[in-house]
Formats: sequence, structure tokens, C-alpha cells
Amino acid sequence: MTGRPPLTCRLAFTLIELLVVIAILALLAALLLPVLAGAKERARRTNCKNSQRQFILALHLFANDEEQWLPTGASDKGPLDDHLPVLCTNTRNAIIEYAGSYKILDCPSLGMPFNQRWGWMVDEGQEYGVVIGYNYNGGHTNTPWPALPGKDAVWISPQKLTDNSSLVLLSDLNDWSPGYGKTFAPHGKNGPILAGGDPTSAGANGAPSLVIGASGGNVGLLDGSVFWRQAGKMLSYRASQQWGTSGCWAMW
Repeated sequence: MTGRPPLTCRLAFTLIELLVVIAILALLAALLLPVLAGAKERARRTNCKNSQRQFILALHLFANDEEQWLPTGASDKGPLDDHLPVLCTNTRNAIIEYAGSYKILDCPSLGMPFNQRWGWMVDEGQEYGVVIGYNYNGGHTNTPWPALPGKDAVWISPQKLTDNSSLVLLSDLNDWSPGYGKTFAPHGKNGPILAGGDPTSAGANGAPSLVIGASGGNVGLLDGSVFWRQAGKMLSYRASQQWGTSGCWAMW
């Protein structure tokens, strides 16, 4: 009597099959991760736009109680030592009072030292005020400030709600300082740019935001509208009233 050969159970992958599965999983991860990162960044941009709208609403509420005058954009050093992302403590406190939260003062994409209850003080002596996570373009004196070297773009600071409604009132912090060696780019292709591992991008040595990978930013107008502008369509402006080319530069 001839018997059948015994049946055997295959209980494991061969090495080649295992490598094929790993390669497929790695390929899927490579395809999906950028998509997920891009979706997360789009959500950040939407949250940022909502924060800017609330910020502008607080500014309007303030101005309606102050005969249409917007809060000053000066630092604690005074109106001549003036830098776009720096607010004097009185202005910051007033905006928080009208907004009901300090969180609308900073782009959600920015981590520490932003998004703190007491804000990011410019220096230990607290002589300048607080750096916020947006450029507040309202209430600055002597605008238009001179154009940057090799540039033509200048900007006008709205002073009252009755000024030209198309003037920029708020913009994302696409700023850099050759003097301080800091650069901000809250919205890259897949998230904030963190050259050097922090929002100040100290590793960029003060390079322009566009150079380190900024994709663009939200821009809010005096009329309350907020829209996204691609980095390639932005212009570069002087963001410090004095300090020459070593101060703050910005694009929106």
C-alpha cells in the first residue's frame, strides 16, 4: 500500500517575502506621511486665519471705544524705537482684555517662547515690551518707513478704523533680523520651519523667511478680511523704524 507524503504546515515568511513586505510598508509610509503632514499644515493655516480674525475683531472693539483710534503699535521704549512684532505691554494687555484670551496673539504654529500667558519679553529688563506671533501693522508712526536696500516696497500704518479699508492691519510672522540672527517662518510646506530646532530658527543666521522655506502667510486687512498669500507673491518691507538694515525685516 502506497501512502501519501505527509502534509507540512508553512508557519513563517521566507526572508525574501519579509523584505518585500517591509519595502511595501516603507513605500506606503513615504507616500502617506507627506500627505498627512500637508493636511495638518492646512489645518494650522485655518486656525491661524481664525486667530487673526479674532485679533482684528478685538482691535475694532478697542477702536470703537476710543473714537475710532487703533491701539498704538509702539514698544515700551516709545514710538521711535518701533518694531512690528513688538507690542508695548499696555497695548498687549488691552487687546487681551477685548479678545478674552492671550492665545489669539500668536500663530498656533509657533511654539515656545510664544503662546505663553505672559508673552515673550524682548529682554530681561523688559524695556521693549512683548514679541507677539504676528506683525501688528496698526498704530505705528512716521509711515511709510523707508524701503529696504534694493527694494521699492513701503507700507502705511492704519491709525483709525476710518482709514483706507484695504490697508494691512495684521500679517503672519514671516520676519527676520540680520542683526539678531533670528528668522521666523510659521508656515512651510509641511509645517513651521524650525532651523536650529526652535521657532526663532537661530541656525539660519538671520536669513530671509523665504530662503529657509516659508510657503506664505495669512494677511489681515483693516476691513476685517483675512486671506492667504503665497510667499512668491509677497514683498519685503522694513519692520523696524530705525536700526538700519540690522533691525527687523518682514514680508507679507
